[in-house]
Amino acid sequence: MPFFQLNDIFDQTVALLLLAAVIGAVALKLRQPLIVGFIAAGILAGPSVFGIVRTANQVHFLAELGLALLLFVVGLRLDVGLIRKMGKVAVATGLGQVIFTAIIGFVITLALGIQVVPAIYIAVALTFSSTIIIVKMLSDKRETDSLHGRIAVGLLIVQDIIVLFVMIALTAFSGGQSQDIDLQILLIIAKGAALIAGLGLLMYLVLPRLLAVLARSSELLVLFSIAWAVGLASLSESLGFSLEIGAFLAGVSIASTNYREIVGAKLVSLRDFLLLFFFIDIGSGLDLRLLGHQVWAAIPLSIFVLVGNPLIMMVIMGFMGYRKRTSFLSGVFIAQISEFSLILAALGLKLGHIGPDTVGLITLVGLITIGLSTYMILYSNLLYEKMSPYLKIFERQVPHREQAVDAAEDETRQAEVILFGLGRYGGSIGSHLVENGRTILGVDFDPRAVESWNNGGQTAVFGDAEDPEFPASLPLSTARWVISSVRERTINKALIHALEQHGYRGSIAVTAHTVEEAEDLKSAGADVAFIPFLDASSQAVDIIMAVDEEERRKKMDNAIAKMSNHYIICGYGRMGQQIAGDLRHNDVEFVVIERNPAQLPKLKEQNIPYVEGNATEDRVLLDAGIERASGLISVAATDEENVFIVLTARGLNQDLFIVARSILEENEDKLRKAGANRVMSPYVLGGRRMAASILKPRVMDFLDIALHAGGIDIEIGDIVVPESAPFANKTIRDSGLRKSAGVIVLAVKRRDGRIYGNPDADLVIEPGDDLIIMGTSEQLAAAEKMLSG
Repeated sequence: MPFFQLNDIFDQTVALLLLAAVIGAVALKLRQPLIVGFIAAGILAGPSVFGIVRTANQVHFLAELGLALLLFVVGLRLDVGLIRKMGKVAVATGLGQVIFTAIIGFVITLALGIQVVPAIYIAVALTFSSTIIIVKMLSDKRETDSLHGRIAVGLLIVQDIIVLFVMIALTAFSGGQSQDIDLQILLIIAKGAALIAGLGLLMYLVLPRLLAVLARSSELLVLFSIAWAVGLASLSESLGFSLEIGAFLAGVSIASTNYREIVGAKLVSLRDFLLLFFFIDIGSGLDLRLLGHQVWAAIPLSIFVLVGNPLIMMVIMGFMGYRKRTSFLSGVFIAQISEFSLILAALGLKLGHIGPDTVGLITLVGLITIGLSTYMILYSNLLYEKMSPYLKIFERQVPHREQAVDAAEDETRQAEVILFGLGRYGGSIGSHLVENGRTILGVDFDPRAVESWNNGGQTAVFGDAEDPEFPASLPLSTARWVISSVRERTINKALIHALEQHGYRGSIAVTAHTVEEAEDLKSAGADVAFIPFLDASSQAVDIIMAVDEEERRKKMDNAIAKMSNHYIICGYGRMGQQIAGDLRHNDVEFVVIERNPAQLPKLKEQNIPYVEGNATEDRVLLDAGIERASGLISVAATDEENVFIVLTARGLNQDLFIVARSILEENEDKLRKAGANRVMSPYVLGGRRMAASILKPRVMDFLDIALHAGGIDIEIGDIVVPESAPFANKTIRDSGLRKSAGVIVLAVKRRDGRIYGNPDADLVIEPGDDLIIMGTSEQLAAAEKMLSG
């Protein structure tokens, strides 16, 4: 090919792309689909305006590639399971809408004075709704998972199947020179059956294994998919069918595999780019002078599509038992003709069945309906509010069908968590989530991981987290979490951005290598960022600490089990902490019972033996060794709790000396009746002490020094005199307590309760007396030693 010729093609392509970009931007500004802009760009590029298109064969070639990929992607979407899930409504609305629209459209077309064969083409063209428009608008409005959205998609699938048969039928009659039509039809049917049978064998025997190998490389998978679509399209054309049929069947052959979502997502951008040339090709072939004559015919046909198609849809769905709102919204989405209508017109022109004027009329109707229906879809909810009072006739008194769908939806739990990456780390996350009752949809680019996950009883699909279009195929509306165990920052950022673009409103968790990377991903939109190595080390430390805690708890339990004649403090609030400090200062063994988790760290830090639990329970008191204890001090938060503690403790140990705190004075008798030996009111004692501090400040200072000061070794203690004591039945002077032990006897309490304060030196010490003595710690110890001689 000479250089100048190549340069001419290059210049033409550049000019077309620039024009399409400008007109496309204008279309977006006017909130119109790009299809409208591209057809307008084709008209401007054609001979009627700028005459940019000079080498039509190149544009036509790219247009056919775009068509092949469009039909291939449509075939990928052929989900028979969706039709089965939607029940009768997909088939009924699909077939009903095609039949009624075709009949009424044919009558209107004939009434406009158009001949029979062109009228048939126009009527059939009016029946198909735009796959691109409907899917795009559903995605933009985030209504893909809505009931009316799924009904519209189900209808599209039925229409796609009908398109296939229409194209086969047109191909059968394309050989105008043949005299034996019956033989030609039989030959076409035989070729079609052979093509489908051969494709079926490939689908079950070859494609799953081949795709599993190719899927290890996304580039190779996409390359094979394009080659498969184009190759089968070429084979179809060589067998006498159209290339569109072959491309459609190529998509169907992969639709049943795990790779259809990722293949479809990867090809969307390339498909849209090449379809640009298809719409430019149509537009450039239109003659504006012919279009001017078609306006008056296009207006009633466009009104029929914009109004008649939704009405037909509402009548069918109302009869089936759906609510008027669902029927109306479903009908609004199909109020335009399809890109397949333009394909059908192009095929009819190619076969010689219709002329350019008919193609122009169908294209003009397409421009009008696509443009206006876009606004109808955008403002569908507002339109429904305005028209709702007049739509009652399209609804049964009891919309039983939709009520059944509602009930089925309530019973069907969709994925709560979408998990990207099913390797060891992701698989472990998924397994733990499943164990905790979460429904998981796994996603992985490794077909073996997907197969393993599905074989394990879970649901997984083949997909690429980096593909911006892939999240649109996931149940984002029901997912509460999207989790990525993939450790590539760029992939996670792409996934976060794609989820935001597709309107995901749940939480996102991703995986990072470092703390810095985790912060970067959080700033990009992630709610949580896992750091596996750091998390694993932290978890290892937690395990070690847990083992240490368990070992420490065992040692503490063993120490408590060995205690005897110890004291139990019930409650470790401010008063309990003070009591514990005093007992520890006096080397008295004790155990604390505490149920408040906030207080436990203090006990651990101070290495104080404790039992966690409620002191009103037998088990907790027994764990604290109440059967071997000498005394119990109950300083719980409320009087009621202290009463229960005293009752329980007295029942477990009748000899226990129990001291209880009473917050309210009227509860002191209750505590004594419950079994408390002493009842202390902090408010009464505090009041007396404050009064004494004013009346006898120096005395109180001395007592504080004696009882609480740590710097001066002066203590006050008590000893009970047994009958075996050497100084029993002797006077205080003769007892030797002052001379031998060095202690001062401050008071004597008799068994009968009489108390002698500052006793006379000639007072006789009797067995059973309780002597209150004062001295240093060594002197008190010496006095106690004298009790045994």
